[in-house]
Amino acid sequence: MKIKMDIVLFLWILVLGLSCCGNKSKEAQVKTKETATSVQQTDTAVTDQVQFPFPELPQVMTDPNERRSYLVLHYWDEYNFADTALLHRAEVTEQGVVNYIALLAEHPSDEEVKRALTAFCRQMTPHDEARSVLSGLMEKYLYDPQSPLRNDVLYVRFLDELLQCVPAGSDARRERWMFNRRLAARNNPGEAAIDFTYRLVDSRRGTLRATPTGGSPLILFFYDPGCENCHATLLSLKADNRLAEAVAVGRVTVLAVYTEGDDAVWRSGLDEMPDGWIVANDDERVKQESLYDLRAMLSLYLLDADKRVLLKDASPERILQEIAQ
Repeated sequence: MKIKMDIVLFLWILVLGLSCCGNKSKEAQVKTKETATSVQQTDTAVTDQVQFPFPELPQVMTDPNERRSYLVLHYWDEYNFADTALLHRAEVTEQGVVNYIALLAEHPSDEEVKRALTAFCRQMTPHDEARSVLSGLMEKYLYDPQSPLRNDVLYVRFLDELLQCVPAGSDARRERWMFNRRLAARNNPGEAAIDFTYRLVDSRRGTLRATPTGGSPLILFFYDPGCENCHATLLSLKADNRLAEAVAVGRVTVLAVYTEGDDAVWRSGLDEMPDGWIVANDDERVKQESLYDLRAMLSLYLLDADKRVLLKDASPERILQEIAQ
């Protein structure tokens, strides 16, 4: 089943129009309660529910901001975490997670986001299957490099609350969550990029912090010549006249860092590297010390002149768009 990503309009409809839930019949409300009671009696009960059970907004609440705040805090109140059949219905649970993430990402209040995630984790974690499925879905959409909803900052906030609710030794996944949190929390926009040492072709050493940029932004490009995606992106960047001109006039600096530790492989691809780029080998330090998240190669960052992160794991198109401004 395809999970819908066109959710901006959905969110506004939800926030502005969910009060119509208050008009549902008493019969429907009784049926919902009876279903919930039945489901609680057996974890494997088959539910008739085909849509996510959104909470009913108070009818007296008419301000869109208040409605959004209420919805994000009470989003999971009507969901039955004990129903394992419901957990595995993607059109209900996975779509519900996608919509929830969109609400959190658009919410202007960090404190309310924290409260919402605290409530979510407290409701979810007592149920083993729910903890497994929902933590996996949050990782899939917030942390997978290919996810259009990827949001490392929000993922860190979720993991902070999850780790608070899951005591040490109670879940084998806890070590994975802690490792993911360390990586996701690093090198986010607004932060100083973590410094590291690299080696140039002539064996001179340099550091990210000391890389000369002439006061201009720096594109940090982690790559592997043996990576098909890296090679295709390299050719695309090499053919881009805007980037070549920006490098030539000193409007941007490109630091391309090979991260896989095989010096022969690195040197075999040097002829393909564009003129004007700084090409280096980090002797696998970034990878071994988990200084940057290299789960997906390639990995592109845009840093300002002070080596603070402007864009993290951005697409080549997004990088080129930014430097063209």
